[in-house]
Amino acid sequence: MEVVDLTMPLCDGLPGYPGDPPVAIARVRSHETDGYQVTQVCLGSHSGTHLDAPRHFFRRGATLDQYPAARLVGPGVVVDCRPVSVGVPSLIDAPILAERLAPYTVPSNGFVLLWMEGALLAPDAAQSLLEAGAALVGTDGPSLDAPPYPVHRLFLGHGVLLAENLRGLDRLGPGPVTCAFLPLALPDADGAPVRAVAWR
Repeated sequence: MEVVDLTMPLCDGLPGYPGDPPVAIARVRSHETDGYQVTQVCLGSHSGTHLDAPRHFFRRGATLDQYPAARLVGPGVVVDCRPVSVGVPSLIDAPILAERLAPYTVPSNGFVLLWMEGALLAPDAAQSLLEAGAALVGTDGPSLDAPPYPVHRLFLGHGVLLAENLRGLDRLGPGPVTCAFLPLALPDADGAPVRAVAWR
């Protein structure tokens, strides 16, 4: 069994979403001067590969720590939603998504990982995933949609978690997978960096 790491490495200076803090990593203790090593890590709750919780968009929405660990591991499917023309972003609407998803089934309360390479998800496509029973929707992009974020609001308003900045979906290819998304255990978090893996 090959376990594919879907996580973007957190490195010093890694930019966040516009307006979010960048990642800052500094060595504060070293073997040479202290006899041991300690690194200081400063980042935002949506740095690198991360999960969005409903609190991200809703004042009284659930926080990430309210989701049990069992909710973050389970069956999923990778869907190839890459734009037909290379380098040309596109909008994945419900008919396109239905065509790309047709060979597969969304597991009940499962995960849908969208291999998009710059494409964005339209609200009608998001609605179809909601109706299909997706419990988590992921993307290899920094966001599933653009301001005013109707897709975020739809999913998060229904308790569906979002995983953003995934890596390595090309190593999995389309089809069924099992996934684990394990975030930092931050109380009252609107989101958190996550170690994401998947396997077949």
